[in-house]
Amino acid sequence: MNKIEEFIDIIKNIEISQITNLVIAIFIIIIFILLSPLISYGIVKIFLRRQNKEEIKDSNIYKTIKLFLSLSGVYVASKIIELQQFQNEFIDKCFVVIIIWTLARIIVGIFEVRELFIYKSSKKEEIRKNAFFTSVTSNILKIILYIIAVYLTLKEFGYDIGGLATGLGLTGAVVALAAQDFIKQIISGLSIFTDKPFEVGDWIDIEEISGTVEDITIKSTKVKTIEDTVVTVPNDLITSTKVINWGKIKKRVFRANLKFSLETEESTIEKVMNRIKFILRYNEDIIEESINIQVLKIEQDAINIDIYVETTITNYMEYRDFCNKINLTILNILETQGVKLSYPGRNIYIKENSMISENTESKENGKKQKESNSKNKDESKKVRPAKIIK
Repeated sequence: MNKIEEFIDIIKNIEISQITNLVIAIFIIIIFILLSPLISYGIVKIFLRRQNKEEIKDSNIYKTIKLFLSLSGVYVASKIIELQQFQNEFIDKCFVVIIIWTLARIIVGIFEVRELFIYKSSKKEEIRKNAFFTSVTSNILKIILYIIAVYLTLKEFGYDIGGLATGLGLTGAVVALAAQDFIKQIISGLSIFTDKPFEVGDWIDIEEISGTVEDITIKSTKVKTIEDTVVTVPNDLITSTKVINWGKIKKRVFRANLKFSLETEESTIEKVMNRIKFILRYNEDIIEESINIQVLKIEQDAINIDIYVETTITNYMEYRDFCNKINLTILNILETQGVKLSYPGRNIYIKENSMISENTESKENGKKQKESNSKNKDESKKVRPAKIIK
């Protein structure tokens, strides 16, 4: 009964002006909520003209502006209602924080839209070479913006940032010690970003790993090998070892070494060399000025012929096909000229006198063996077992 009476007293004390202000505040909140999607869409559409309606509504910029307008309606409504001074001050601080985080989210959303635009504008057959740059830049700026937003939020509510940092000093040291490898990988990723030893799409060799660079992140690099497998290589390993980048070359070298037997005539060798040079000269993929075929040296068991050419083919798989064709061409020329390549071997010479002496010794040993066998048989005949007389 007492509670009912208290509630009735409160209603009696409410003035008509307060009820009017409350109704107006609710109406303002509803208006802001209803109009926020339309206004947000119009603002975003001005800057993102190439995006369709669905893409705009899925973007973080649109969602952030829409939420900000709805909360702005609540803030305006709170000013119409008569509140106490400390309540108004708290609401003002909250609204300042909302503005800070709204600006941070809008800037982050702009970078996300930029990444999406680069992704869509890149051709499928052309690998995105600036993906790593865009990713690293946007991630670093996101971290910086969020740190600034947190700092301003704490400062707005009167927290001592210096004391908080001192209190977290020990914890930060422990975390930093545990995250040494992670930080090392990030620093290595930034080193790859600044030095640019390779880009996405380049063919590289890293120790025993060889393949095409698929993706570069802040921590690791993904390489697609010939076996169609993707190997993830930590960036700190890449910066601490030798990396061969075949993607930057403008030409490749083909080199072959032929070994003819010493019995091969000089005219035959010269004929084979001229024939190979003639065939290579009319190959469109070979730089004609680079063709060099000569007798490199004469060894103990072979005549060494060196073949050196340069090709404009830089793609690794195409280069393998090119080498295969050149090797088959050389084999065909050798076959048509009736020339066989030498192979490693060793000649063994045996003196005739030593063979005769060895044969005579073996014969004498055989005779002695026969004589000893015959003596044993005679002795066995002489010795007979005694008969037992019963």
